[in-house]
Amino acid sequence: MTRPSPQTERLLDLVDLLAARPGDGYTLADIARAVGVDKATIHPMVVALARRGWLLRHPRRHTYRLGPALVAAGRAAARGHPVVEAARPVVREIAEATGLMCLALVAGAIPGEHDDLLVAEIGRPAARGAAGPAAEHALTAYNGLRLGQRISPQPPLGAVCVAWADDAAVERWLARLGPDRPPDALARVTPGLAGVRSRGWALEVENRMRERLGTLAAELGEDQRHAEQAATLRRVIGEIGGMFDLADTLPATIDPAAGYRASAVNAPVFDSDGTVVVILCLVCAAGDGMPARAGAEILALGERVRRAADALTAATHGRPPASRQP
Repeated sequence: MTRPSPQTERLLDLVDLLAARPGDGYTLADIARAVGVDKATIHPMVVALARRGWLLRHPRRHTYRLGPALVAAGRAAARGHPVVEAARPVVREIAEATGLMCLALVAGAIPGEHDDLLVAEIGRPAARGAAGPAAEHALTAYNGLRLGQRISPQPPLGAVCVAWADDAAVERWLARLGPDRPPDALARVTPGLAGVRSRGWALEVENRMRERLGTLAAELGEDQRHAEQAATLRRVIGEIGGMFDLADTLPATIDPAAGYRASAVNAPVFDSDGTVVVILCLVCAAGDGMPARAGAEILALGERVRRAADALTAATHGRPPASRQP
């Protein structure tokens, strides 16, 4: 396993800090406090970045912002990944047409973490794209997603990455469930993955109750005074798992007349080898959580995202893989 480099991590934290709020300037003290080091440690990094044009320093306020050299780096990065560049206007169009946030997620881009995803583009609904308080609200409502953010997909998220893969890849994906993974997890998700291949897109259904209860149980378990309550809660979580099957989070079929508390609708973009390189992800969240949506609406959203993903695959000379046989 690669050893972490604390100094590199601090440097990247610095850039991420300034990128998160590009309209604000940060003093050296602000940066040091946010990154968690003293000013003497952060000062040489800031000076080196400013000399390279990665940061700009205000002559009177002595605050720092991102510099023009990063613009050139961003343009070069875009040219180096034509699929992402082609996906940018597509996710914005989908967001405008559906009124939902749409993401372009890059697959397989992190060394040693092949299954993790990176946020490459964010398309926000028109009503949430305005400047000022509305934009700030949108950022909060969608958990502060930002370009370059890393996402570790836990099933059912990431189903489109493994739907066309072999059982070993599916097993690695299911391993992300950790101790909550049922012994027959592969058998449970196999019909759902077949449905993804058949439709060309995935519906992921909300199952946050178990996640929230699990977090509460972990917090209670840290305090010996609540150990008995934590144990009881874990038993309840197990019972919930029996009632709300893993397969329910990745439906094999979608009934137009039924209601679904959808968290996301995803479709894959393939490269010339038939490998998933980009995922178009339509986030079905609203300000009040995950509203129930009719199956007919979900089917329409899924087909819209699939058509867009298929068009990107064709435009970038990719090809869909042959569906593997169960």
